[in-house]
Amino acid sequence: MPESPPPPTEFTDVNVVPEHEKKEFEEAISNLQGEITALKSKQRSLDEKRREALNKILDIKGSIRVFCRVRPFLSVDRRKIHLPISTGSENVIVRSSGSRKDFTLDKVFPQEATQEEVFEEVVPILRSALDGHNICIFAYGQTGTGKTFTMEGTNDHPGIVPRAIQELFRQASQDTSASFTFSMSMLEVYMGSLRTYCHKKPPARKLNQFLNGSNGSVEIERLTDVVVADFAQAIVVFKGRRARSTSWTSVNEASSRSHCLTRITIARAGDTQVGKPEPSKLWMVDLGGSERLLKTGATGQTMDEGKAINLSLSALGDVIAALKRKRNHIPYRNSKLTQILRDSLGDGSKALMVVHISPSEDDAGETTCSLNFAKRARAIESNRDLPEDLKKQRENRLAELDDQMRDAEEECQKIKNNIKAAEFLLKEKKKLFSLTYQPLDEHQESPRSPSVDQRKVTESPRTFEKSVRRNMSSSVPHFMSSTVCSRQRKGVDGDISGRSRTPGSGNRHLSKLFASQSQSQSLSYSDHYFKENLRSSRNGKKSGLGEPNAIHTENPSCNSMDLKSSSIPRSKRVSMSHPNLRVTFSHHRRRMSDLS
Repeated sequence: MPESPPPPTEFTDVNVVPEHEKKEFEEAISNLQGEITALKSKQRSLDEKRREALNKILDIKGSIRVFCRVRPFLSVDRRKIHLPISTGSENVIVRSSGSRKDFTLDKVFPQEATQEEVFEEVVPILRSALDGHNICIFAYGQTGTGKTFTMEGTNDHPGIVPRAIQELFRQASQDTSASFTFSMSMLEVYMGSLRTYCHKKPPARKLNQFLNGSNGSVEIERLTDVVVADFAQAIVVFKGRRARSTSWTSVNEASSRSHCLTRITIARAGDTQVGKPEPSKLWMVDLGGSERLLKTGATGQTMDEGKAINLSLSALGDVIAALKRKRNHIPYRNSKLTQILRDSLGDGSKALMVVHISPSEDDAGETTCSLNFAKRARAIESNRDLPEDLKKQRENRLAELDDQMRDAEEECQKIKNNIKAAEFLLKEKKKLFSLTYQPLDEHQESPRSPSVDQRKVTESPRTFEKSVRRNMSSSVPHFMSSTVCSRQRKGVDGDISGRSRTPGSGNRHLSKLFASQSQSQSLSYSDHYFKENLRSSRNGKKSGLGEPNAIHTENPSCNSMDLKSSSIPRSKRVSMSHPNLRVTFSHHRRRMSDLS
């Protein structure tokens, strides 16, 4: 039984993509995009829950929190009688001249406390600054008690300001629900005047004009505000503190004679808040040291600087007292310092004050005054002195809110990880989709069928002549370029089936011509002059040509060409005696073959 013929081979164009597969891919990408959108919405909801819990915690603890830090003994203090100061976690007891005074504060840092321990208590309020609240951190106390060390620190022991800037950038980089822009300004209040400075000396121009916004915000005219992209840039700006006014006194060899203010403006964007959110401000203030003129022995300009510092500190105390009593009028305008900080004190803002005291008995009076100021500031909140049962309820509520905040943070972190994984998968799918389903670029050629190739071979003489001319001009020297007559012969279209001739020199010349034509596909035989010459060569006796119907070339398109006598009038026929064809015809064919 004869074997059945094999089934015809089927060819599949790999460039043709099944429509259902493409739709499935598009649906997968769309589902990932929807999943990412839902995760981001849930993340914003959890972040809002965390904000509310943190804000409630800070409100319960008090809008103004007061810490106390006891300065360590200095080498010069060891020759003196030390003041016995007892400290607890939240209280300070001062004994002097047979009297005892107790002061309760939110946190007390003993002499051995490190910079890291102090900053740990500052971190929660920094998170509130990123959430959109205005924050103010003060360093208050007698001159020489370590205020500048707490705020600025040293290279080995950085203070609150550099640590806070670094922490802001760290928290902002981890918050994927919004984007943050930070700008930094530095200025000092010196004898009732404002001066802005950057990292270069001397201090820049004086500033005395305030601009009040419609929402109660305060801006200082012509204040230098530098956008900082990272911690390194912020530290460069922070070097401007070197231009601060300092002077020698009998109490401190490098006493600050002004209030130094560092402002970080935080612009938050990218969340779902309605409209453009207002930027929040973080003020970090190293106040000038409070001092008694009789003790410092200051005279002249140093005395005037001390008076200006004391007046501004007194104005700050008046503002705090007015806030305590919830008066309708708050005397912000009594001092340039309180005018600057007006939108960062009171309702909606958070403040933290670190009061510095000395352990020396000689400074007992100043220590008592500083702690009285702290007590005055802390008493703004009415819930400080509460019964034990209410204090217990308060502690339980704080613990509950703290658990809620931690749970929200943990859940938010999980969602961040899911968003990151989904975004990576979406990126990979989009990349694969573009490689698989996108159409070819214009410069790329798709596979062609034989019919397309045949159409290109039999293109019109005019187009073909242009391409030949362009190729010739770019591939051969000028002296080898073809003449007018040879270009006319090249301008023919189509293919021709050569027929056999009897052996002879003319047959060899035609065979070369047909071979070169079939290889380069650069000749077509529709030109009337060339047909006539072929006819003349066939009929010539001297060339030894035989009958023209013996052999055909391999080009299939030549079978359809008619090589019989043309109907061209005799007057238009070209013979070997044509003036443009004085060179032998075989020579012309050889040149055309060589050029092709």
